[in-house]
Order: sequence, then structure tokens, then C-alpha cells
Amino acid sequence: MKMKKNQHKMAENSQNQNASSPPKDHNSSPAREQNWTENEFEKLTEVGLRRWVITNSSELKEHVLTQCKEVNELDKRLQELLTRIASLEKNINDLMEQKNTARELYKAYTSINSQINRGRIKSGRKDIRD
Repeated sequence: MKMKKNQHKMAENSQNQNASSPPKDHNSSPAREQNWTENEFEKLTEVGLRRWVITNSSELKEHVLTQCKEVNELDKRLQELLTRIASLEKNINDLMEQKNTARELYKAYTSINSQINRGRIKSGRKDIRD
């Protein structure tokens, strides 16, 4: 039964393709093909025209839906990347603060060490450490 459904769908698709795009004459110019298409529209029955509109509008709808999904996926990825960038910027700022704090601590240590060494020299002790 499934095979019959598939064969029926394939037959419908073949009919829809014939209704959606006329056969191309490889020897004709684009202008001639346009005129041929316009003439074919005049010859189409109401049912044929409806099939053509349904086929082409569903293809367009499918294309638009696919594009929307792709845009949504790209937007989601962009948001993830922006969040990651913000996190990295915060980490960089934190590291810069830690670097500045380390510099200040080193300066304070050097200053205190220098004062201790001067005090030892004044008191006559020669035990100098850096």
C-alpha cells in the first residue's frame, strides 16, 4: 500500500512540475521563452493555473521557512558568541586589575624592603636582603 502512495505522489509531482515550469527550448532566447510562458498561461485551464500557483507558492513558502530557520540558528549562534565575548572581556578586565594590584604590592614590598635595609644600615647591621 505504501508503494502505491509513493507512486501516486511521484505521479502528482511529475504533473506539478509540468504545470510549474514549461519545457525549455534550448534554441530559444529568454525573450522567446518569456513569450512562450505567457502564451502557456493563456492556455492553462483554471485547474492548471491553481496547481501552478499552489506548487510555486508552497515552494516559496518552504524556501522562506528554511531561510527563517537558518536565520534563527545564526542569531542564536551570534548571541552565544556575544555572550562569550562579554565573558572574555570581563575576564581580561579582572586580570588587568589583578596585574595592577600585583604591581602595587610589588612596589609596596620593594619600598618596605628598602626601608628595612636602610634601618639596618643605620643601626650598623650589614644583614641586607633584597
